[in-house]
Amino acid sequence: MNEERTRDWRMCATSVLISALLTIGLLAAYDNYFAQKIVALDVKGYIAEQRDLYLAGKINDAQLKESFDRLERVKDKVPRNRIIILGDVLVRKNVEEITP
Repeated sequence: MNEERTRDWRMCATSVLISALLTIGLLAAYDNYFAQKIVALDVKGYIAEQRDLYLAGKINDAQLKESFDRLERVKDKVPRNRIIILGDVLVRKNVEEITP
């Protein structure tokens, strides 16, 4: 009878442990791949910075075009479960920021 009770407790503990591990794993996968997250992209600041560099003569036409192409590539690399908002509309800075 005592052995049976010990075996029941072990099965119960094993079931709880497996359930907890599966739950943690599924929540982590959901958070990483499916949950929508907001990221900020400071387009206005980036364009102003590139304009200042161009007007100061530090970059030429080709470099300016390449910098805008880089901005486009950075935007396209953002995973589908990320929502991009402009950096200008941020109220608080607790959002991940993307910089080209």
